[in-house]
Amino acid sequence: MRAARLYGVGDLRVEEVPDPRPKAGEALVRIHASGVCPSDIRSYTGVKATREPWTPGHEIAGVIVALGADAPDSPGGSPAFPGSTPESSGGAAGPWGVGDRVAVDWRGVCGVCRQCERGAANFCQNVVSYPIAGFADLTTMPLRQLRRLPDEVSFEAASFCEPLACVLNAHRTIPVGLGADVLVVGAGPIGLLHTQVAAGRGARVIVLDRLADRLDVARTCGAHDVVVAGDDDGGAAEVRELTEGYGPDAVIVTVGIPSVIQAALTMAGKNATVNLFAGTHPKGTIAVNPDIPHYDQVSINGSHDFTPHDFSTALRLLRFGMVDTAPLVSHRFDLADITKAFETTRAQTGLKSIVVAG
Repeated sequence: MRAARLYGVGDLRVEEVPDPRPKAGEALVRIHASGVCPSDIRSYTGVKATREPWTPGHEIAGVIVALGADAPDSPGGSPAFPGSTPESSGGAAGPWGVGDRVAVDWRGVCGVCRQCERGAANFCQNVVSYPIAGFADLTTMPLRQLRRLPDEVSFEAASFCEPLACVLNAHRTIPVGLGADVLVVGAGPIGLLHTQVAAGRGARVIVLDRLADRLDVARTCGAHDVVVAGDDDGGAAEVRELTEGYGPDAVIVTVGIPSVIQAALTMAGKNATVNLFAGTHPKGTIAVNPDIPHYDQVSINGSHDFTPHDFSTALRLLRFGMVDTAPLVSHRFDLADITKAFETTRAQTGLKSIVVAG
């Protein structure tokens, strides 16, 4: 099969490698859609240290083409997390089989450690980060990590399950009342997912970004107002004006730049919540005025990864049209053009780049 192999900074090659074979309890999946994630770009540019050579890619959907020798006759999955069973996604119940369309969850959690038992499986102490190797023709994955796709969900849409699951994990930490003002900082693919989820929760959503073309897409994704982040105050004055001088009730920062994070903290209204969704790359620090959380009672939190339930819920949102990923996909590439896909994402040209099966 073909597989993209990362040998070093900017050195991504498509090579022929042996087909993987499913072990006991695994499925062989032919990949139909694989999204390019910013974390892939960090490995590609050397910001994130990685082993070499290796095949990146973890936002995938495809079709089961073979099963391991002991494939069960009934749906598998962890008893602690029934969200990993085939029928949990809303697809037809029944045993796994060749031809099943699936999305792949790369985070295997134990369900019994302290973190899992307290509902924080995103911090599972025994987590297995399965190497999906998504930029390839085929991959193997344990059956318990698969979600069967309903007919209503395309492969491209299903490849958003992982980033959307991360977004849903964040929203559990963000109080949003009906009609609340929510500011989303950054109108990239993640920011646009946040926009749709916040709007679905009944919020009035304001999206801030430097790129006007992205803000045009934000309007199609449910943003009620958009603000161009200029060089003077980053758009703070306009955000304040749009919220009648009070500032937003919640701020979601999807840009991992310390100066942007620091500016976002000053935009929050009294008793607001600020979610730092994005990690900072390269790492940095910010100066926080302690009077903001004290006198203005602003809560500052973050969010990391997702739980199995988040992944299954993401698939439900896609199935029932509560989140529309079509406006987010700006580029499609064949695996042979993987370097072009990475460079397009690196340059922030358009929005989401997806590698699709030819």
